[in-house]
Amino acid sequence: MTHVDPTLVADVTAPQGGDPHPWEDPATARAQIERLTAELASHAARVAELEPAAAELHQVQEAGKTEAQRLTERAEAAERLADQTRAELIRAQVAHSKGLTARQAARLVGTTQEELEADADELLADLTPTPASHRLMQPDPSQGSSGQHTAADPAALFAGLLHNSLHR
Repeated sequence: MTHVDPTLVADVTAPQGGDPHPWEDPATARAQIERLTAELASHAARVAELEPAAAELHQVQEAGKTEAQRLTERAEAAERLADQTRAELIRAQVAHSKGLTARQAARLVGTTQEELEADADELLADLTPTPASHRLMQPDPSQGSSGQHTAADPAALFAGLLHNSLHR
């Protein structure tokens, strides 16, 4: 947007002192046109001088935005890493306090210490056999036996194996 100097407008449009209007006299009009043309050329030269500086300023502003955006992204990445590290530390502390192995700790779900502790307690409860489930998991002694009563003594077991292999 160009700025129009009000004094130039007054010079062009208003008669000076009782003189005839400057555009009525051809010589005066020509002089006025030449003066305005010279001013226009002077302003154009000044604009040409300032255009590279304006372009450089624009580049600096854009580079500043890019630098600011880059720094913002780095800060956000650092915050995410800090949050992940904090969560891993809390998970490790809870697992250690509950006596869990590293594999068991990796299965814990939660974002706060309280949630992780509750999940660790549930995991431990699932891993601890109850008396009823313990009885269900006992092997049946009659399965796989040939009806013979086996001795608990290793020497007797070896003697039985030797006897069976010789008498076949």
